[in-house]
Amino acid sequence: MIIRQIGRVTAQLPWQLHAGRCPEHGWFQAEVISRPPREIFPVSRPGGIARRIVLDDKEIYAFPTIWNRLDTRQEVDPFDARFWEIDWERLGVRPPTMTPTAEVVETVGRSERHA
Repeated sequence: MIIRQIGRVTAQLPWQLHAGRCPEHGWFQAEVISRPPREIFPVSRPGGIARRIVLDDKEIYAFPTIWNRLDTRQEVDPFDARFWEIDWERLGVRPPTMTPTAEVVETVGRSERHA
């Protein structure tokens, strides 16, 4: 996983780009702006362009998160994993089966890399 500090873009809130690579499905990224992300995007590379993924014969360019379904005015930890889960019901496809893997963290300058 790679975390890049984008800076204070809107309302002086710090923005971060979180990108991670799935060995089977490639790179994904989300923007974090003091709240969990509303969507997670499949991308060509960290900071790259969105790409298409096909699941159950449906083309998908963005995966809505559980956070997108909730009252987003509440104060929460933006890194709470519960809010980053994909809202498969809203997406309208069955979740693929996945095998969890261990993660290694590497800090590079102002960015962190998790492998």
